[in-house]
Amino acid sequence: ESYYLGTKYIILEIPDDNVWFRSVKGEIITYSFIAFIFMLILGYFISKLFLKPMRDALHLLDRFIKDTTHELNTPISAIITNIEMIDKDILDAKLAKKINRIDIGAKTISNIYEDLTFLTLNNKIISQNENLNLSNVLEQRVEYFKSLATIKKINFVLNIEKDIYLNSDLKKISKLIDNLISNAIKYNKIAGTIKVTLKENFLSIEDTGKGMSKENLSNLFERYSRFDKSVGGFGIGLNIVSLIAKEYNLDIKVESELNKGTKIEVIWQN
Repeated sequence: ESYYLGTKYIILEIPDDNVWFRSVKGEIITYSFIAFIFMLILGYFISKLFLKPMRDALHLLDRFIKDTTHELNTPISAIITNIEMIDKDILDAKLAKKINRIDIGAKTISNIYEDLTFLTLNNKIISQNENLNLSNVLEQRVEYFKSLATIKKINFVLNIEKDIYLNSDLKKISKLIDNLISNAIKYNKIAGTIKVTLKENFLSIEDTGKGMSKENLSNLFERYSRFDKSVGGFGIGLNIVSLIAKEYNLDIKVESELNKGTKIEVIWQN
């Protein structure tokens, strides 16, 4: 039929083999993939550029911690060694009390030093595993912390079976026990109680302190997690406990209730 200016047209109908569609689809996928790779590379370099100040700050912090822990080693060891050499029985009460305070302060700093050292050197520490008498180790660590517990008038209730053995590294297992006892003292109430139980394949440390909510329990072993800002610390103790437990396939169970206390169980298989 005639249209404007006498124009006519013819319609031809042919089967569509979809070759053009597959070609366009392939081009879209190819160019999208190239664009994605380009954006990925660009994003990587941009992220490195923007994260550089944070990376430098973390590097400086790590270097500071390593240098600090190195410098703390000698004076802390000297203080603790000399205090242990003092016979407190021959001193008058006032002087003995002052010496005891120095002892407590030195042990607190020593515990922090050992935590920081463990974190900075963890990948370089080679475990010297042996068949440890865990009963003796636990009794020694409780005795070590009794002076710290005395400040808050905390009483230890011990139920430690004799000759319980665990194949592990002495320093690492001592560090695990130290952090559990230290937390039980730190978050306990005045004149509270710490119940220490050791049986075959089972260690339990229970306090009568502040306790924690169920929401906080899920993040308990994360590094730098602190749920009570009124109590000192860096939030690294339980993270160290978690790292050591993973190395020796120790299961950790935590039960806690606000204003009633916390119970941490360490379970293992021989």
